[in-house]
Amino acid sequence: MQFTYEFELRRGENQWIIEAFDLPGCITQGEDVSDACNSAADLLREMAWEALLKGEDLADSTFGHEPSDRGVLVVVSVEATLDSLPKVSASEAARMLNVGRSRITAMLAAGLLDGWRDGRNTWVTLDSVTARKEDPRMAGRPRKMLAQS
Repeated sequence: MQFTYEFELRRGENQWIIEAFDLPGCITQGEDVSDACNSAADLLREMAWEALLKGEDLADSTFGHEPSDRGVLVVVSVEATLDSLPKVSASEAARMLNVGRSRITAMLAAGLLDGWRDGRNTWVTLDSVTARKEDPRMAGRPRKMLAQS
């Protein structure tokens, strides 16, 4: 699926700033024009993947905006599909996290991992597995803290 939006590119104090007209919060920066445009494409792709995972649509894109703040118009277009999202199977995620396959299903249901079903296959985003590995949690319930007098 192709996602195409107009952005405004302007010079900041130390960086180039690029912001989408139709996507609130879609603003990034770069050291030069090329870096700013690549950063905008990466951010747009991440936003598209997030919307696809949630089954939502991004805001409709409109064109013909007038740049403000001495900026220029830039069109950024990316291809983003669930197939292009870095992913692993639920079994692979279980091996990577050293848990059982049923625990992966529970973690997906609880929102602790991001993923989706495609027919009989369950996929987990590689980013969510990596983030979970970097923030290991102890098994079981947290211990109660005893009040000290």
